[in-house]
Amino acid sequence: MATFLLVLRLLLSVILYTFLGLAFYVLWRNLQADSQPAREPPPTPARLLGKNEQPFTLQPYTSLGRSANNTLVLEDPFASHHHALIFWQEERWWLEDLESHNGTFLNGEAVTIPVPLTAGDTLMFGETQFDFTDERDADSYTE
Repeated sequence: MATFLLVLRLLLSVILYTFLGLAFYVLWRNLQADSQPAREPPPTPARLLGKNEQPFTLQPYTSLGRSANNTLVLEDPFASHHHALIFWQEERWWLEDLESHNGTFLNGEAVTIPVPLTAGDTLMFGETQFDFTDERDADSYTE
């Protein structure tokens, strides 16, 4: 009986520390996502065009995912709560995956590091697809 109680106590301790570890990890990720510096606005608007949806004008820091606190909320069960970022930096738009479960794809290639975007790029978050448009690149894209 004493051995059983010891094993039960150890199991309870492991469960408790696992829960606390996960709670701190979630808090840390939320703080990390919220603490991004303010970005200088782009000179011209860029948009995401989804299938049968209104164009979405990007903010200098646009978060995408299923969570309601994202700039663009994705109604996609295959998207993570905090799936990806699109941000303006160094005079161009960038795409970054936030370690999403199903990945972020740019023109069919998995995004593992922040990558620059150009007009005509196809972005995939879970099963949600968007086309990226940027008025600065519009002339080169239509030629």
